[in-house]
Amino acid sequence: MKDNQTQSEDFPEATVSDGPAVIQTLRSNASRLWILTAICLVVAVVLFAAANRHRGTEITVRFDQGYGIKAGDMLRHRGIEVGEVTAVKLDPELGKINVQILLETAAEGLAREGSRFWVERPRLSLARVSGLETVVGAKYLGVLPGSAAAPKYLFDGDESPLMMLDSDVVEITLLFREGYGLQVGDELRHRGIVVGEVSAVELNDELSGVEVTVRLIESAQRLARAGSQFWIERPDVSLTRIRGLDTLVGGRYIAVAPGPSEAEQLTKFAGLDEPPMTGEQMEGGLEIALEGRHRRGVRAGAPVLYRGHRIGQVISVGLSPDASRIEARAYIDPTFKRLVRDNTIFWTTSGIKANLSISGGLEVTADTLETIAAGGVTLATPDSPGKMVNMGHRFPLYNKRDEEFDEDTWLQWQPHIAVGAVDLPEGVTMPQPIRATLSWKEGSIIVRTRHRVGWVLPLSDGRIVAPLDSLAPPRDAIGGEAKLQLAGEEVAVSVEEVEIHGKLATLPLAKPLEKISPWPVNRLCDPEGIEEVIVTAESAESSFPLPPSKLSAATGVREWSVDPSFAIDPNLNGACVVVPKDGCVVGLLVVDKGRAVVAFVPTNE
Repeated sequence: MKDNQTQSEDFPEATVSDGPAVIQTLRSNASRLWILTAICLVVAVVLFAAANRHRGTEITVRFDQGYGIKAGDMLRHRGIEVGEVTAVKLDPELGKINVQILLETAAEGLAREGSRFWVERPRLSLARVSGLETVVGAKYLGVLPGSAAAPKYLFDGDESPLMMLDSDVVEITLLFREGYGLQVGDELRHRGIVVGEVSAVELNDELSGVEVTVRLIESAQRLARAGSQFWIERPDVSLTRIRGLDTLVGGRYIAVAPGPSEAEQLTKFAGLDEPPMTGEQMEGGLEIALEGRHRRGVRAGAPVLYRGHRIGQVISVGLSPDASRIEARAYIDPTFKRLVRDNTIFWTTSGIKANLSISGGLEVTADTLETIAAGGVTLATPDSPGKMVNMGHRFPLYNKRDEEFDEDTWLQWQPHIAVGAVDLPEGVTMPQPIRATLSWKEGSIIVRTRHRVGWVLPLSDGRIVAPLDSLAPPRDAIGGEAKLQLAGEEVAVSVEEVEIHGKLATLPLAKPLEKISPWPVNRLCDPEGIEEVIVTAESAESSFPLPPSKLSAATGVREWSVDPSFAIDPNLNGACVVVPKDGCVVGLLVVDKGRAVVAFVPTNE
């Protein structure tokens, strides 16, 4: 009995409910589940709608090669992420790679005509290094926005990355016979500045040449005009010239010489196989014609020499139309065109001259290595120069086999002709300042010798004029004395001997300087007002104009201040300042602590 009672306590007892009550409970719970499901569905719809509301525009870009681009890679503009690659697929014809890109909302403006896309990837060459961040990181797409407003959603991508991210560009086509290793991305330069880049290099339809497409930046679009000349700059090393050496380490590039400023705009040009000779000519030069019986080795690019100094070059050489003579065109630089007169003599100087004699042995002479290889033309003008010539004047070209040839006599001529970029009146020459060094001793316990170098101008009355600091001993000079070295001589200078004229000083010399042409004192004059002047010191080539806009005057001060923005070399301290209309010296240049003034010279008036 006890066992039965224990066993009954171990088993739970079931509760029996009525059927209708169970059904009612299930119905109540089911209605609550449906309500919860409906609420979740509404929330999902709202979230989906919100996500799609902020979804950007989708575009497709077609490439010939995928370059490892994949879904999830980014589209960047100027280093900022503006979209994402959503899919990369082969097109149905298996000839293209279709890259689908989802643009961010703020970047929807990229989906328009003219936008350009490319795959940024590592590029390492002599010309440039780019895309190195993709070596260790993911590749990405680059984009350059188009300028058109019309929407577009399908683009053909560029196979090479663009280096010039300028949207305002114009494309021109250049036709070359040879490509010389030119590549997409190579530069177009003018005066050493990059103004464009090569965007395509292809063979033409006839396979007889190369078509090069170039993108020009906005500021350089005027280079694409009638008469402009384009050529591929490449290394050219010979005995006649050396050019293009920068392409050995920097890669080839295209150079351009612009046509006339008033010429019409063009988009297609025939490129040159060789750099033009005219590209090295300066405005204002002189072209002349030379006629000879024999070429004697003279070729285009050969130098034109005066006293062994190059003053121009031969532009072209060829037979005359009737084949009776050789005709050459020569160009004389503007600085030296006054040397060419109607009685000037021209002759060929090419090769090596050898003279064998019993007493003197073998004597070999040559002008320059350049004339040995390419020939050259030398000119000489008599001591009494004739009239200046105009463009196209014709001269006979002599050589040593002609009866009239008399090189020894011609080289003895020494005419005094003003040269330089300034057109001075006929018979007027430029001043010839000389270099001088002022040295003095200073100190009490430790004595040191100090030096100061500058330009001085010898005068016809036995004095020299120079900036004060180049002529007068400084206050701390021992004994107030110094020594002035000039023209191979040494002159003792004391404070008492120096006459001060503002920032200039004059010093009388005990005897005239040998082999130095003094400047006439009657050609020292006061300026009538601020006007353009010429600064001259060492040579005619180093002379340069000083425009009136860079000069200012103060009342009661005998000097003009030079605008600090017009940089003056401190080594020009003491250079002569000349008025071009009459060749008079009105002042000397005084340069101190980076600032320059034109100090008026003392006159007898």
